Amino acid sequence: MKTKFIEAVKKINDEALRDACLDMVEDIPFYFWLVPASSSGKYHPECDLGEGGLVRHSLMVTKFGQELVTTEMFVRDEEPNRDIVRVACLFHDCLKSGPVDEDGNYSDHTVFEHPRLASEFVREHLTEAGIDPLKVNLICDCIYSHMGKWCVDVYGEKNGNPQKALSKPRTDFEKLVHIADYVASRKNIQALEDWNNV
Repeated sequence: MKTKFIEAVKKINDEALRDACLDMVEDIPFYFWLVPASSSGKYHPECDLGEGGLVRHSLMVTKFGQELVTTEMFVRDEEPNRDIVRVACLFHDCLKSGPVDEDGNYSDHTVFEHPRLASEFVREHLTEAGIDPLKVNLICDCIYSHMGKWCVDVYGEKNGNPQKALSKPRTDFEKLVHIADYVASRKNIQALEDWNNV
């Protein structure tokens, strides 16, 4: 799975951004390569379940994101825009099970604030690599808002905890990444042929 993911990262056109993302791959929590995209199996297609499901989902989101860029309905189809979408889609769920503690433990369910955690993780790495701040902001804002209308923690509210809210997509880039993620997580989507045995 990691090899497939790295192949997708290598398609980033901007050399500095590509190198920063290849470095970032090494810092992604180890569980990213192992866990399913949905711990309950309720919210993703069968191809996203089981070992490596989260990686398959991230690759599928990236495929949809790249297709949506070509429509020019959201953003102009140019290499810099493709790069922004590619990076946001690839890394949008990189901390889906939250941080790993000193004993190697992580949540066995999706962590509500994973968009914020992933956005912070990506921002730190890209900023450290000297990537243009405008590009960093565009990428990280897409990651932060990728949950769309599900940006309110209803489970926390039901359990007597205060509601935590993330941000809904506002810009065209943010809407594109949200839609790519939404479509890729629908039950009737199946993995690409060449992923069947991955």
